[in-house]
Amino acid sequence: MKIKKIVFSLIILIILTLLGAFFYAFKVEPYRVVVNEHQLNVSKTKANLKIVQLSDLHIKKDFNANHLYKVIKKTNEQNPDFIIFSGDLYDNYSQYNENEAVISKLKTLKAKYGKIAIWGNRDYGGGAVREYENIMIESGFSLLRNENQVFTLANERKILFTGLDDALLGNPQFASSSQMLETSYDILLTHEPDEVRHYRNKGYELILSGHSHGGQINIPFIPQVQKKATSLMSHSDNYTGGLYNLGGNEKLYVNTGVGTTHVSARFGVAPEIAVFNIGI
Repeated sequence: MKIKKIVFSLIILIILTLLGAFFYAFKVEPYRVVVNEHQLNVSKTKANLKIVQLSDLHIKKDFNANHLYKVIKKTNEQNPDFIIFSGDLYDNYSQYNENEAVISKLKTLKAKYGKIAIWGNRDYGGGAVREYENIMIESGFSLLRNENQVFTLANERKILFTGLDDALLGNPQFASSSQMLETSYDILLTHEPDEVRHYRNKGYELILSGHSHGGQINIPFIPQVQKKATSLMSHSDNYTGGLYNLGGNEKLYVNTGVGTTHVSARFGVAPEIAVFNIGI
Protein backbone atom coordinates (compact mmCIF):
# COMPACT_ATOMS: atom_id res chain seq x y z
CA MET A 1 0.00 0.00 0.00
CA LYS A 2 2.88 2.33 0.87
CA ILE A 3 4.48 1.80 -2.53
CA LYS A 4 1.23 2.72 -4.30
CA LYS A 5 1.02 5.94 -2.28
CA ILE A 6 4.62 6.82 -3.10
CA VAL A 7 4.09 6.16 -6.82
CA PHE A 8 0.88 8.19 -6.80
CA SER A 9 2.65 11.06 -5.02
CA LEU A 10 5.47 10.98 -7.54
CA ILE A 11 3.02 11.09 -10.45
CA ILE A 12 1.25 14.08 -8.93
CA LEU A 13 4.60 15.80 -8.35
CA ILE A 14 5.67 15.22 -11.97
CA ILE A 15 2.35 16.52 -13.29
CA LEU A 16 2.56 19.65 -11.12
CA THR A 17 6.18 20.20 -12.16
CA LEU A 18 5.29 19.94 -15.85
CA LEU A 19 2.33 22.29 -15.43
CA GLY A 20 4.56 24.75 -13.60
CA ALA A 21 7.21 24.53 -16.31
CA PHE A 22 4.62 25.15 -19.05
CA PHE A 23 3.20 28.12 -17.16
CA TYR A 24 6.68 29.57 -16.68
CA ALA A 25 7.64 28.99 -20.33
CA PHE A 26 4.53 30.67 -21.76
CA LYS A 27 3.59 33.27 -19.14
CA VAL A 28 6.76 34.26 -17.28
CA GLU A 29 10.07 33.92 -19.12
CA PRO A 30 8.95 35.53 -22.43
CA TYR A 31 8.26 38.73 -20.47
CA ARG A 32 11.52 38.79 -18.52
CA VAL A 33 14.48 40.83 -19.77
CA VAL A 34 18.10 40.10 -18.84
CA VAL A 35 21.08 42.37 -19.49
CA ASN A 36 24.21 40.51 -20.61
CA GLU A 37 27.33 42.68 -20.42
CA HIS A 38 30.63 42.07 -22.22
CA GLN A 39 34.04 43.74 -22.01
CA LEU A 40 35.95 43.97 -25.30
CA ASN A 41 39.39 45.46 -25.74
CA VAL A 42 39.00 47.49 -22.55
CA SER A 43 42.06 49.03 -20.89
CA LYS A 44 42.90 52.01 -18.68
CA THR A 45 44.50 53.84 -21.61
CA LYS A 46 41.45 53.62 -23.91
CA ALA A 47 38.15 55.44 -23.90
CA ASN A 48 35.20 53.19 -23.09
CA LEU A 49 32.47 53.00 -25.74
CA LYS A 50 29.14 51.46 -24.76
CA ILE A 51 26.99 49.75 -27.40
CA VAL A 52 23.61 48.18 -26.63
CA GLN A 53 22.28 45.58 -29.05
CA LEU A 54 18.60 44.64 -29.34
CA SER A 55 17.32 42.02 -31.74
CA ASP A 56 14.24 40.12 -32.86
CA LEU A 57 11.45 41.99 -31.11
CA HIS A 58 8.84 39.95 -33.05
CA ILE A 59 5.97 42.20 -32.04
CA LYS A 60 2.63 40.38 -32.22
CA LYS A 61 -0.71 40.13 -30.45
CA ASP A 62 0.64 38.52 -27.27
CA PHE A 63 3.78 40.69 -27.26
CA ASN A 64 2.57 44.10 -28.41
CA ALA A 65 4.18 47.54 -28.20
CA ASN A 66 3.21 47.91 -24.54
CA HIS A 67 5.54 45.04 -23.68
CA LEU A 68 8.49 47.06 -24.99
CA TYR A 69 8.42 49.26 -21.89
CA LYS A 70 10.76 47.05 -19.85
CA VAL A 71 13.16 46.62 -22.79
CA ILE A 72 13.32 50.37 -23.41
CA LYS A 73 13.72 51.21 -19.71
CA LYS A 74 16.61 48.79 -19.23
CA THR A 75 18.26 49.90 -22.46
CA ASN A 76 18.13 53.59 -21.52
CA GLU A 77 19.47 52.78 -18.06
CA GLN A 78 22.71 51.71 -19.74
CA ASN A 79 23.29 55.25 -21.07
CA PRO A 80 24.50 53.81 -24.39
CA ASP A 81 26.64 55.59 -26.95
CA PHE A 82 25.00 53.53 -29.69
CA ILE A 83 21.91 51.34 -29.91
CA ILE A 84 21.87 48.59 -32.54
CA PHE A 85 18.74 46.77 -33.69
CA SER A 86 19.57 43.58 -35.59
CA GLY A 87 16.25 43.08 -37.38
CA ASP A 88 12.87 41.31 -37.15
CA LEU A 89 10.59 44.02 -35.78
CA TYR A 90 7.24 42.24 -36.27
CA ASP A 91 6.63 38.51 -36.11
CA ASN A 92 4.16 38.54 -39.02
CA TYR A 93 3.16 41.97 -40.24
CA SER A 94 0.12 40.69 -42.16
CA GLN A 95 -1.35 39.16 -38.99
CA TYR A 96 -0.59 41.92 -36.51
CA ASN A 97 0.83 45.44 -36.74
CA GLU A 98 0.58 48.67 -34.75
CA ASN A 99 2.98 51.09 -36.41
CA GLU A 100 2.10 54.28 -34.54
CA ALA A 101 2.42 52.63 -31.14
CA VAL A 102 5.73 50.98 -32.10
CA ILE A 103 7.18 54.25 -33.41
CA SER A 104 6.08 56.06 -30.26
CA LYS A 105 7.90 53.51 -28.10
CA LEU A 106 11.09 53.19 -30.19
CA LYS A 107 11.45 56.98 -30.30
CA THR A 108 12.09 56.94 -26.56
CA LEU A 109 15.27 54.87 -26.94
CA LYS A 110 18.17 57.25 -26.30
CA ALA A 111 21.78 56.97 -27.50
CA LYS A 112 24.58 59.55 -27.36
CA TYR A 113 25.78 59.15 -30.95
CA GLY A 114 23.12 57.23 -32.82
CA LYS A 115 20.65 54.38 -33.28
CA ILE A 116 21.30 51.95 -36.14
CA ALA A 117 19.11 49.17 -37.56
CA ILE A 118 19.40 46.52 -40.25
CA TRP A 119 16.92 44.30 -42.08
CA GLY A 120 15.84 40.87 -40.86
CA ASN A 121 13.88 38.28 -42.81
CA ARG A 122 10.63 39.16 -40.98
CA ASP A 123 11.05 42.78 -42.08
CA TYR A 124 10.40 41.62 -45.65
CA GLY A 125 7.53 39.16 -45.25
CA GLY A 126 3.82 39.79 -44.80
CA GLY A 127 3.95 43.24 -46.34
CA ALA A 128 6.48 44.52 -43.77
CA VAL A 129 8.88 45.42 -46.57
CA ARG A 130 6.64 48.38 -47.46
CA GLU A 131 6.58 49.75 -43.90
CA TYR A 132 9.77 48.77 -42.07
CA GLU A 133 12.02 51.49 -43.43
CA ASN A 134 9.60 54.27 -42.56
CA ILE A 135 8.98 52.84 -39.08
CA MET A 136 12.68 52.76 -38.23
CA ILE A 137 13.44 56.19 -39.67
CA GLU A 138 10.45 57.72 -37.86
CA SER A 139 11.77 56.06 -34.69
CA GLY A 140 15.12 57.83 -35.06
CA PHE A 141 17.17 54.93 -36.45
CA SER A 142 19.56 54.94 -39.38
CA LEU A 143 18.54 51.90 -41.43
CA LEU A 144 21.53 50.42 -43.23
CA ARG A 145 21.17 48.16 -46.25
CA ASN A 146 24.59 47.26 -47.64
CA GLU A 147 25.88 50.59 -46.38
CA ASN A 148 28.58 52.02 -44.13
CA GLN A 149 28.11 54.69 -41.52
CA VAL A 150 31.06 56.35 -39.77
CA PHE A 151 30.87 58.28 -36.49
CA THR A 152 33.54 60.51 -34.97
CA LEU A 153 33.70 60.08 -31.22
CA ALA A 154 34.52 62.66 -28.53
CA ASN A 155 38.15 61.46 -28.46
CA GLU A 156 38.37 62.09 -32.24
CA ARG A 157 38.58 58.36 -33.02
CA LYS A 158 36.24 57.00 -35.66
CA ILE A 159 34.02 53.94 -35.59
CA LEU A 160 32.48 52.30 -38.64
CA PHE A 161 29.26 50.29 -38.84
CA THR A 162 28.52 48.21 -41.93
CA GLY A 163 24.91 47.05 -42.16
CA LEU A 164 24.17 44.19 -44.55
CA ASP A 165 20.85 43.33 -46.13
CA ASP A 166 19.03 40.22 -44.90
CA ALA A 167 20.52 36.99 -46.25
CA LEU A 168 17.27 35.04 -46.58
CA LEU A 169 15.00 37.52 -48.37
CA GLY A 170 17.32 40.39 -49.23
CA ASN A 171 20.52 40.77 -51.24
CA PRO A 172 23.55 41.29 -48.97
CA GLN A 173 26.53 43.01 -50.57
CA PHE A 174 29.52 44.77 -49.06
CA ALA A 175 29.89 48.50 -49.37
CA SER A 176 33.35 49.90 -50.11
CA SER A 177 35.94 49.12 -47.43
CA SER A 178 37.99 52.23 -48.16
CA GLN A 179 36.61 54.02 -45.06
CA MET A 180 38.26 51.39 -42.85
CA LEU A 181 41.58 53.11 -43.53
CA GLU A 182 40.54 56.00 -41.30
CA THR A 183 38.58 54.19 -38.58
CA SER A 184 39.76 52.78 -35.24
CA TYR A 185 37.10 50.11 -34.78
CA ASP A 186 34.82 48.40 -37.30
CA ILE A 187 31.56 46.58 -36.61
CA LEU A 188 29.59 44.45 -39.07
CA LEU A 189 25.83 44.00 -38.66
CA THR A 190 24.14 40.97 -40.23
CA HIS A 191 20.89 39.34 -39.18
CA GLU A 192 21.66 35.63 -39.69
CA PRO A 193 24.75 34.40 -37.75
CA ASP A 194 25.77 31.49 -39.98
CA GLU A 195 26.39 33.99 -42.78
CA VAL A 196 29.59 34.88 -40.94
CA ARG A 197 31.34 32.24 -43.04
CA HIS A 198 31.21 34.71 -45.92
CA TYR A 199 32.47 37.64 -43.86
CA ARG A 200 35.60 36.34 -42.17
CA ASN A 201 38.86 38.28 -42.47
CA LYS A 202 37.18 41.43 -43.80
CA GLY A 203 38.78 43.61 -41.15
CA TYR A 204 35.90 43.79 -38.64
CA GLU A 205 36.70 43.49 -34.95
CA LEU A 206 33.09 42.67 -34.03
CA ILE A 207 30.18 41.11 -35.91
CA LEU A 208 26.70 41.49 -34.38
CA SER A 209 23.80 39.26 -35.41
CA GLY A 210 20.57 37.79 -34.06
CA HIS A 211 17.91 35.55 -35.65
CA SER A 212 18.61 32.37 -33.67
CA HIS A 213 16.54 33.19 -30.54
CA GLY A 214 18.89 30.70 -28.90
CA GLY A 215 16.22 28.19 -29.91
CA GLN A 216 13.94 29.76 -27.24
CA ILE A 217 13.90 26.44 -25.37
CA ASN A 218 16.94 25.13 -23.51
CA ILE A 219 16.14 22.20 -21.23
CA PRO A 220 19.00 21.22 -18.91
CA PHE A 221 20.72 17.95 -19.81
CA ILE A 222 18.71 17.62 -23.03
CA PRO A 223 20.70 19.72 -25.54
CA GLN A 224 18.95 18.04 -28.47
CA VAL A 225 15.82 20.11 -27.78
CA GLN A 226 17.65 23.42 -28.17
CA LYS A 227 19.55 22.18 -31.20
CA LYS A 228 16.31 21.13 -32.92
CA ALA A 229 14.59 24.39 -31.97
CA THR A 230 17.48 26.48 -33.28
CA SER A 231 17.46 24.61 -36.59
CA LEU A 232 13.90 25.87 -37.17
CA MET A 233 15.31 29.41 -37.49
CA SER A 234 17.67 28.39 -40.35
CA HIS A 235 21.07 29.99 -40.90
CA SER A 236 21.81 29.68 -37.19
CA ASP A 237 22.89 26.06 -36.74
CA ASN A 238 26.57 26.79 -36.13
CA TYR A 239 26.26 29.92 -33.99
CA THR A 240 23.25 29.76 -31.69
CA GLY A 241 23.86 32.42 -29.07
CA GLY A 242 26.51 34.34 -27.17
CA LEU A 243 30.07 35.44 -27.92
CA TYR A 244 32.32 33.52 -30.32
CA ASN A 245 36.02 34.10 -30.94
CA LEU A 246 36.52 33.66 -34.67
CA GLY A 247 40.30 33.94 -34.45
CA GLY A 248 42.65 36.88 -34.31
CA ASN A 249 40.80 40.06 -33.37
CA GLU A 250 37.47 38.90 -34.85
CA LYS A 251 34.52 38.21 -32.58
CA LEU A 252 30.91 37.30 -33.34
CA TYR A 253 28.02 37.95 -31.00
CA VAL A 254 24.69 36.22 -31.55
CA ASN A 255 21.92 38.00 -29.68
CA THR A 256 19.17 35.58 -28.64
CA GLY A 257 16.54 38.27 -29.04
CA VAL A 258 13.59 39.67 -27.16
CA GLY A 259 10.45 38.20 -28.75
CA THR A 260 9.30 34.75 -29.78
CA THR A 261 8.29 33.07 -33.01
CA HIS A 262 6.64 29.76 -33.98
CA VAL A 263 5.74 29.17 -30.30
CA SER A 264 5.18 32.01 -27.80
CA ALA A 265 7.40 30.42 -25.19
CA ARG A 266 10.90 30.65 -23.78
CA PHE A 267 12.55 28.34 -21.29
CA GLY A 268 16.17 28.78 -20.26
CA VAL A 269 16.70 31.49 -22.90
CA ALA A 270 15.39 34.71 -21.39
CA PRO A 271 14.84 37.80 -23.58
CA GLU A 272 18.17 39.55 -23.94
CA ILE A 273 19.68 43.02 -24.03
CA ALA A 274 23.38 42.77 -24.93
CA VAL A 275 25.78 45.46 -23.72
CA PHE A 276 29.31 45.85 -25.06
CA ASN A 277 31.94 47.99 -23.34
CA ILE A 278 34.60 48.53 -25.98
CA GLY A 279 37.98 50.17 -25.56
CA ILE A 280 38.68 52.46 -28.49
